[in-house]
Amino acid sequence: MMKEIKKILKALKRAKSVAIFSHSDPDFDAIGSSLGLKYALNNMGKKADYICSEQMSQTATNFFGENISEKHFNEKNYDLFVSVDNPTTTRCQNPECFSQNTPSIVIDHHKNLELKGKLNYINTTRSSCCELVFEILEKGKIKIDEKTATVLYAGLSADTNSFINSNTNSDSFLVAQKLLKLGAQTTKFNEIFYRSISKKEMEIKKFVYNNFKFNGSICYCLVSQQDMKNLKAGAKDFSSISSQLISFAKSNIAFSVVEKQPKEFYFSFRSKTNYPTREIAQNLGGGGHEYACAGKICDENASVESVKNLVLKEIKKFYPKI
Repeated sequence: MMKEIKKILKALKRAKSVAIFSHSDPDFDAIGSSLGLKYALNNMGKKADYICSEQMSQTATNFFGENISEKHFNEKNYDLFVSVDNPTTTRCQNPECFSQNTPSIVIDHHKNLELKGKLNYINTTRSSCCELVFEILEKGKIKIDEKTATVLYAGLSADTNSFINSNTNSDSFLVAQKLLKLGAQTTKFNEIFYRSISKKEMEIKKFVYNNFKFNGSICYCLVSQQDMKNLKAGAKDFSSISSQLISFAKSNIAFSVVEKQPKEFYFSFRSKTNYPTREIAQNLGGGGHEYACAGKICDENASVESVKNLVLKEIKKFYPKI
C-alpha cells in the first residue's frame, strides 16, 4: 500500500489544479474527506475544488458551511481528478474523468468494483475515507491545520456513528487521537450532528415511525414523491431512515426506498452482525460497506412499492429464513 500512497503523493504534489469528487447524496465522510484534501492542498498553494452540484443536507450545511463546493465543472480547468469515498460510476458526477488513461486518483474504503483511476488506493480495513486521506497527508508530511483536522474528524466520527458501528477498529481511535492532537474542534460537530434536531427532522422521524413495516426481521420504510411534498421535504431529509430502523431490537436488516425524483429510487441498507448486505446492494446496482450500503434504481415503470418488492426478493435470496 505504501507504493500506491507514494505514487499518489507524487501526483498530488506535481498537480497545479485538482478537482475532487465524492459520491452523490454526500454524507459527512464524503464531504469531510473531500474538504480535508481540498484544504490541505490549498494550504500548499494549489488550486483545489470540491465538485458537487447537489445541495447539501441542512445538517451538513450547518457544520461545514455554505458554498463549500463548486456547482459547475469544466475539466479544462484542472490537471488532476480525485474521487473519494465512492465505489461506483453511477454515483460519480463525472465518471468519464476516471480511467487508466486520465490523470486520476481514486481513494476509497469500500470494496471498489467499478470506479478506477490511473492511481488507486483502496483500503477496506479503514472505517472511513477520512482516515485514508489523513494517512496520505501524514505519510506525505503535508501540513494538517486545525480546519483540516476538524473536517476529517467529523467525517470519521459520523461514519462510525461516534465509534459504535461495526466498522470501528483500533485504527479509528488512533486516527481520531492524532486529529485531536492536531487541533480538531469537536464541540460544534457534536452539538450539530448528535445533539440537535430541527422541527422538520422531528416531523420526518414521526413519519418514519408511523409508516415503517416489518417482514420477518426485515424493517423497511417507503417514501414517495407525494410523501415528500406533503412534508415539504427533500430526499436528503430522509438519508438516515435505515439507521433509525435498524435500532429496533427485532430488526436484523433495515432498508428504505426513497423516490428522489420521479421514477428515480434510492435504496439504503443497514444491518446487524451476521447479516451483511453489501452483496445484496451490488446485485441491485449499488455498493458500500458490509453492513451499510446503498444504490439507486431508475425505472419508468416502477413505484416505491415495486422497488420494495424487488429489494425484499433479493434479501430473501440471501437470507430465506430471515
